[in-house]
Amino acid sequence: MLATIMSIAADGGGETPVNPVLPTMPELLWGTGLFLALWILMRYVLLPPVRAVMRQRDEQRLSDEEGAERAKVEAEKVRRDYDATLAEARAHASTTVDEARARGEARRAELTAAAESDAAQIRQAALAEVEAERADVLLGARSQVAELAGTAASKVLGRTVDPAVAQRIAETYLAPSEN
Repeated sequence: MLATIMSIAADGGGETPVNPVLPTMPELLWGTGLFLALWILMRYVLLPPVRAVMRQRDEQRLSDEEGAERAKVEAEKVRRDYDATLAEARAHASTTVDEARARGEARRAELTAAAESDAAQIRQAALAEVEAERADVLLGARSQVAELAGTAASKVLGRTVDPAVAQRIAETYLAPSEN
């Protein structure tokens, strides 16, 4: 085979050899025509819908970003309102607790005063009752002491002592001393 190629090369064949890398004129015309047809098809038929979809996607992205920003602002506003409402509720609760505590303290003081007043009345009544019992006991004891003193004086003196005189003497000595 090498011999054939060498003989053709030496012969020259009369024609210039064709470079297989460089295209011929009909190939150039066909290539140029198909390139132009493909370019026109891409430019006017295929590319506009792709650009429209890209434009829609960009508009949708911007719309979504604006919506997200609005939602963020709204969420921040809601959080501030919530915090303000919570602070107001805490203040109201604190005020209510303080008022209830004050009412409770007032009621406790009122009940304590009433209980102390009742206790004082009961104490006074008990003291009066004790004093009355004491007076009754002393009255009974005076008459018995006067009788006993009269009997004792009669035995010591050897004569009868008048019970009225013994009663008067016993009352004199048994009378409560005034300070």
